[in-house]
This record gives sequence, C-alpha cells and structure tokens, in this order.
Amino acid sequence: MSIQITASMLYDLLQCSYRVKLDSRSDIGTRDHVNAFVKMLWEKGSQYEREVMEGLEQEFLDLSIYAGDEKEQKTTQAMEAGAPLIYSARLQYGELLGDPDLLRRQDGGYVAIDIKSGAGLDGVREDISKPKKTYAVQLALYTDILERQGRSPGRYGYIWDIHWRGSFI
Repeated sequence: MSIQITASMLYDLLQCSYRVKLDSRSDIGTRDHVNAFVKMLWEKGSQYEREVMEGLEQEFLDLSIYAGDEKEQKTTQAMEAGAPLIYSARLQYGELLGDPDLLRRQDGGYVAIDIKSGAGLDGVREDISKPKKTYAVQLALYTDILERQGRSPGRYGYIWDIHWRGSFI
C-alpha cells in the first residue's frame, strides 16, 4: 500500500514527527476527536479564504464544489486550457498530493498561492522575515508537484496572509 505525501502531512511532520508515524499506521477510529478550538481555527481560516476570494476583482475558476479525483481532473483540464486563476485546486504526481488554495498562471506556468488567516512570515522586520516553515513546506510541495508535471515557471510560490505582501517562497 502506497502512502500519499500531502501538505498537511508535511505540516504535521514539522510539528511532531511521531504524529506522522502514528497517523500512517493507526486506525483512524482510534484517534481523539478534533477539539472545538481547532475546529474554530479551521472555520476562521475557511472564512478568511472565502472573504479573499469574494474580494477579488479578477475572475477565477472555482473548483471548491469538487473533491478527490474529479477535482484533480478539473484542475488538470483548467491548466491545459490556460485558466488564469484556479481556486481550490488539486495536484498529484506519483505519491505527492496537494490542494493549493490558488493556482495562478504566470510566466508560462502555474504558481501556487496559499491563503492564510494569520501572518505568513516569522520575524519582526519584513526585510529579514522568512515564511513560516509550516507554510513554506506546504508551498514547496505544491511547487514540486507543478515542477514534476512540467507546469511550474520556477521554484517559488506566494503566501496571501492578513498582511498580503505577496510573500515569496
């Protein structure tokens, strides 16, 4: 049985490597329930993402109504058609699987953008700040998949956070 490497798995790896091991080998029914605080944070993030998308002055292809293989197929079709902006995409290459918030056509390829409801950078000064590792590793996965598919214009992505500075990775 092959295990899919996902952005959330990489996020968890940075938080606690033991969790990834347990999650990949344990029965999902034996896990603790997600607590109310975590659910609230997820909802806050989803709400912020919806607000960002509603505020865009550019048209975009919305794939949020699809799931799984169908979403992946729609994403591939949209990229092949040259859609300028794809919301709620799904990418896969081999064992790598990712769900970037946005894909933007840029410089002959697609660049991943992750929408975050908090600050996307660590540090106190913008000139020396770096993206949060957990966010950077997620974008790196999406970029790696796009690169392996021959659809990436370069090794970079964006974090659209509450301060929207177009943070490069």
